[in-house]
Amino acid sequence: MSYKREFINVRVSRRVLWVGAEAYPLQNIARAQTIKIVPKRGAAVGRYIAAVVLWVILGIVAAAAISSAMRFGYNYQSTSGVVVIVVLVLIVISTIRLIRVLSRRTLYALVIETAGTPYTALVSADGNMVTRLVHLIMDAIDNPQAEFQLQVENFHVGDKIQQFGNQNVGKVSR
Repeated sequence: MSYKREFINVRVSRRVLWVGAEAYPLQNIARAQTIKIVPKRGAAVGRYIAAVVLWVILGIVAAAAISSAMRFGYNYQSTSGVVVIVVLVLIVISTIRLIRVLSRRTLYALVIETAGTPYTALVSADGNMVTRLVHLIMDAIDNPQAEFQLQVENFHVGDKIQQFGNQNVGKVSR
């Protein structure tokens, strides 16, 4: 999965935190935190091993079925080559999926919590930058004169579900 990414401005100005076009009044922020999003590499390796074992077993079963059918006089010589090719293609597809998961980088989310539900304001590959943002935001809450502006690389991970009152916006692909 490739992540859609963009550079957004994060700033505090006149007691309002701006993350791109979204505004959070500082007096409404109860908590800010960094969450580490680590790809599930161990699970991906386990799925890969299980898939390869399954493809090999199915290939052996198909080859045995073809071999026993040939003993009864049926000519399936070309089919055994197709079985090998199909098994190899399935193993290659599984390998590509594994490589994609293993090559994903660890991401860090800036989570802003207000009186309502916590909200992931941005996701970045730079954990130090996100941690710095948390400190800057919390300092700005305590200091009414505080202002800052940073440009951060933001990754869009997954879908965004929005529901406001009785007006369900629904699933919005990001």
